[in-house]
Amino acid sequence: MKKIFSSLLMIMFVLFIVACTPKKDDDGEDPIEPTNNGQLYDFSEIYKEKETITVWIDDQNGEYMQAVIDAFNQTPAGKDIIVQHQHMGTVDARERLKTFGLTGNGADIFQFPHDHLSSAILEDLVYALPTSVANRVAERAHPLGMDIATLLYDESTGQFGPGANATENVYAVPMSLESVGLYYNKALVNEPAETMEELLEEAAIWNAALASDGSGQTNAQKGWYYLGTSSHWADSYFMQTFYSALGFQPFGENLDDPSEVGFDKAQDALAWFRNQLKPATTGNNNHNAINAGANFVAGHIPYIIAGPWNIEEYAGTEGLDFGIAPLPSIDGVSGAPFAGAQMAAIYKYSEKKEAATAFLEFLMSDEAMELQLKMKYKLPALKPELLPNIDGFLTDPYLPAISLQLESAIPMPTIPAVQYYWGPGESMIISVWNNPATVISEAVAAAEAAYRAQAGLGGN
Repeated sequence: MKKIFSSLLMIMFVLFIVACTPKKDDDGEDPIEPTNNGQLYDFSEIYKEKETITVWIDDQNGEYMQAVIDAFNQTPAGKDIIVQHQHMGTVDARERLKTFGLTGNGADIFQFPHDHLSSAILEDLVYALPTSVANRVAERAHPLGMDIATLLYDESTGQFGPGANATENVYAVPMSLESVGLYYNKALVNEPAETMEELLEEAAIWNAALASDGSGQTNAQKGWYYLGTSSHWADSYFMQTFYSALGFQPFGENLDDPSEVGFDKAQDALAWFRNQLKPATTGNNNHNAINAGANFVAGHIPYIIAGPWNIEEYAGTEGLDFGIAPLPSIDGVSGAPFAGAQMAAIYKYSEKKEAATAFLEFLMSDEAMELQLKMKYKLPALKPELLPNIDGFLTDPYLPAISLQLESAIPMPTIPAVQYYWGPGESMIISVWNNPATVISEAVAAAEAAYRAQAGLGGN
């Protein structure tokens, strides 16, 4: 019985093996090898997990950034990246990131003005861009923007500028550029003055003429001086164009030497302020006595030194037709105003640097720059030869003039010591402008001492 049962099991096993053995066709092809007549899919790419980054950009209603994000998501680099935008004022971003960055509630990319860059680096907030990325940015960015975004820094000492261990890195992407210019009322000016000598001669005639309101007062008596400023006459940012034409530039040739604030080289400029500029712009009044902005908007004065931030108000004023001209030269020397920039950088401790880099580079694209111009009215920080590619630039009545002014501008210093320049510099001009008895050399010495004390540099 056992033999019969064993025999039956053996027969069943043989039949099972035979049934499971694949047959071959006559041509020898193995039928279990599939013929791929369809498409081969890489499911790892189709079902790639999307990465989310947080971006802090100054855009209160969020419409501009949403348009930029939508455009980014249409690109191969951006299709798998979710960008979450949070409105953050540019001057607030640094402080917020210091507080929330390491908690995971900060940003992967944040925006800030040029004068916050060095502080952000010292606070360990900014990621130095890899060389390959920096090179791609440099291919498109305006040279002034690149100068502002590039710093020599020694991490071991926390010192900026040349040094044994200092390395040069690009720390941010410039988004927009700005500089002051000579704004003029076309109803009162046929051809804008090209030199300060010409402008000051015209100012003497204008200031002495009777005002148009029938008051019997002169333009000067009304406070309608020929040339005004949208700030005040002791603002070193606005006065840089005159300073540079008269031989003074702070912080050395490369604008990065904190030991060379150089106020002693401003003496000729200060004398010119007192003897030439003041009589034409404020008469016997103080540096801030004239509200030139209101006068320009009202159509009372021909000229004002202003910036792109004033355009919205001026352009929205009914009856005011204005243009922008290059700042006039002095004694044949063209002035070099400061150029400022809005910057965007990657947070140093972001865990999503690759995705953040992709979005950061997209901000330099033609498409993103067109949206910035159209929706934020900012001059794109692109090389001049690339600006004609930006729809709306060439037909804009003002931005080409601002771009032209940038050709003679110098980058705003970004070293930390610049924060100690403005106060002493303002006090120096005020003392000379407002007080005829002030000895210029003494005002200069006081400014130098105040700067060095605030910057912690000690005596001379």
